[in-house]
Amino acid sequence: MVRARPDLFYAYVGTSQVADEAKNYSTAYDALLQKAQATGNQQAIDDLKRVGPPPYNSGEGCGVQREWSNRFEGADEFLNGTIGLSLVAPGITLQDINDDTDGQILSGDRLFDQCRSQGPKELGLDFSLPMFVFEGDEDFKTPTALARQYFKLMKAPRKQFVPIHGGHFAMFIHSDEFLRELVKRVRPLAVGN
Repeated sequence: MVRARPDLFYAYVGTSQVADEAKNYSTAYDALLQKAQATGNQQAIDDLKRVGPPPYNSGEGCGVQREWSNRFEGADEFLNGTIGLSLVAPGITLQDINDDTDGQILSGDRLFDQCRSQGPKELGLDFSLPMFVFEGDEDFKTPTALARQYFKLMKAPRKQFVPIHGGHFAMFIHSDEFLRELVKRVRPLAVGN
């Protein structure tokens, strides 16, 4: 959208930035295995070695990566909290929550191959507006290292890579830091300061 209609935007702000789906799972796998070894987490090491490095033929390997990403990033508490919010949301039923979970699992398995096709060239490299990437400094789902590499390839009149403490859900778990950086770096573009 920002390439097709830059006139509609003051800036682009990416978070948990998709950067290179072809390398995403292998980079995340390596980072997770390093984290497991550095922290001495034998269960994580065993689980990761059991599914082995990508590419995967099914969603199981991705599921193991997602499980350990959530644990290492501290996302489990956040994600469990969203279920609680869903339970008290007006008009939402337990069946809706179950259907949502089932749909994510089903689409994860069925759309796995299609999700691996986006790389920097397909995502775009040349932009005519300011580009910001606010990324968790230890994101195992959309790896920080790949987001940095993609960011370095971007051409834009102005660009900034802003690390936020945390992982994939840093903008939610550390929303105060995210908002502070957003106001400091992006708001001036919208108000003309």
